[in-house]
Amino acid sequence: MHDIEPKIRPLVDALNKTGLVRTFSSCEGHFGPGEQTLVDRNHAEVRFVPADGVSVEEVEKLLASIVTRFKARHGLLPVKVTAYKLYTPIDDEVVEETFVLELRPFNRFDSPDRKRADIDWAIGQVVLLNSAMNQ
Repeated sequence: MHDIEPKIRPLVDALNKTGLVRTFSSCEGHFGPGEQTLVDRNHAEVRFVPADGVSVEEVEKLLASIVTRFKARHGLLPVKVTAYKLYTPIDDEVVEETFVLELRPFNRFDSPDRKRADIDWAIGQVVLLNSAMNQ
């Protein structure tokens, strides 16, 4: 099992505490020129599946609430928070379905430090929204 990067850990923990999802992958975002790879790392994300006994509809309701409440409170700037279901073919017959909650800097031309600060702020805001929903 891999360590969870420290800046994304609060969001991973908050999502797992809902009891609705089981996270299995996350990335805090990597914005510096030396941190770039062939894979786009200019965003933070958490990937997960429904927890045992939880319906896809319950997970979709959670994600819709997070995304719409974030937008209503903060608008589009400086971070865009989106959620989607990712379909990954495993073989000729099996397709894996994964949920992704993504936080992406709105302005890709901002400095790496600005993007890091914006993403860190947005992670904290999503954690607060999630906590408020679960009280």
